[in-house]
Amino acid sequence: MASNTTYGDWMRPMPGGIRNIGIPLTIAGMGVLTCTLLVSMASVVAAIAILVVGMGVILVLAIRDREHRNMVDRAVEKRTWMAAQRSGANLYRSGLLAPIDGGKAMLPGILSRVGLTSALDGLGGEFCLVRHAHTGEYSLLLSCQPQGASLADDDVEDSYVASWAGLMESLASEAGVTQLAVTVDTAPDSGVRFRRTLSRRIVKDAPELAARAMAQIMDQYAAGGASNDVTLALTFRYTDRDGRYLEAGEAARRISLLLPSIREQIAQAGGGAARALGMEEITRMVRVAYDPAAQETIEESDEPPYIAWEDCGPLMHEAGWSHYAHDSGLSRTWEMVDPPQSNVTADTLTRLLSPLADCDRKRVTVLYRMLPPDKTMFMAEQNRQKAANQVSQEKRATVRSMSQIGKANRQAVETNQGAVMVFFGMLVTVTVSRGEQESQRLEAASRAVEQAAGGAKIDLRPCYGAQDTGFAASLPLGLNVRSYTPAGPLGRLLS
Repeated sequence: MASNTTYGDWMRPMPGGIRNIGIPLTIAGMGVLTCTLLVSMASVVAAIAILVVGMGVILVLAIRDREHRNMVDRAVEKRTWMAAQRSGANLYRSGLLAPIDGGKAMLPGILSRVGLTSALDGLGGEFCLVRHAHTGEYSLLLSCQPQGASLADDDVEDSYVASWAGLMESLASEAGVTQLAVTVDTAPDSGVRFRRTLSRRIVKDAPELAARAMAQIMDQYAAGGASNDVTLALTFRYTDRDGRYLEAGEAARRISLLLPSIREQIAQAGGGAARALGMEEITRMVRVAYDPAAQETIEESDEPPYIAWEDCGPLMHEAGWSHYAHDSGLSRTWEMVDPPQSNVTADTLTRLLSPLADCDRKRVTVLYRMLPPDKTMFMAEQNRQKAANQVSQEKRATVRSMSQIGKANRQAVETNQGAVMVFFGMLVTVTVSRGEQESQRLEAASRAVEQAAGGAKIDLRPCYGAQDTGFAASLPLGLNVRSYTPAGPLGRLLS
């Protein structure tokens, strides 16, 4: 039973300026008008030419489509992709047949400088940190077992949501926290573990009827199931007084101090008992993501095989304009363009997070960026002033502008009462196995994802020209796309 409590009032960052075209374009427009007036004293024709050209350029940059991109954004996106295709940057080969020595299957692209490091918590327990060498960040991966809300009362479900908000508020107050990512990975269950578990419980002298019944159960229920893995990735960046990044040991010590309270808050939010993932679990997870066919081979072993971090990447990949081919999988990744325009309930994302019929594998990653309390109040006041200016510039205020000022006012009141501002984005990746009619199966899976997102009132857009980057960013490795320069098409994900 779903709670009747609704949630909403999401706002995109308001650019400000005249008609919300942005402060830089507003300043440029004022500059064009000033130049026109000065030039008109010498030549009216030249002044008109400057006015027409200048205002035309500003108009081209100011007009944006439903995906909040102008003509320049679309042109740069396409030209960047074409340049990468001509140079072969969208192709990758590793392993023994790679053009470079080593024979390792390293991770490609933006994951090339990501590594793992082990650390100890306050009780002497070992946990693993993902180290992003080029950004100086560390990510802590926590595996969760959500209890779900199917049998929870309304007040219990509301308490889960309130506890989750409390977790983000506490993380916003912690120095060094840059991002929180929640990944729900849905994959078909091979049935190997199910068969192994039941076979161990069958005795040799069992009655014939019982043995046949157990055999039928294994045949009927071993296949067709699905596994759901939920992973929380907390990303930290610590610096000393001189602005230099801390070493892994000191960063791990600070993170270990936060582990007990984080686990407790996750449990209060309905996430169950959270545990830190080990190195072998992380490497197997990444290997299966790039090579889905390896999942059954790994599960068939009585003891999971050891996979080094240097060998968990793909042997090949080819990043297309709207798809990504990697080893035994063919994937497509979407990014969220806009959040739901109307209020939603706590179970709005249920269909999108659940297994879908036409999808072999599906991964939904929600990214959160929490602002510190001091920046929250400043931005809330800025949004309120920008929304009020927008209404004052219109002769007849539209419903959209009036709703914006209402949201901004409520936002300012809530932040004044202690709430923090949270930016969030979403990445959705679907993967089908390579083989016959792979393109048709990918299109069928894409329709299923887009229909589920439409039911959740979320506007998704494929990561055109950045499918390999989107795939890597959706993995539960704590990758912070805002830390990369240049940011690329995904740089607007959390802005």
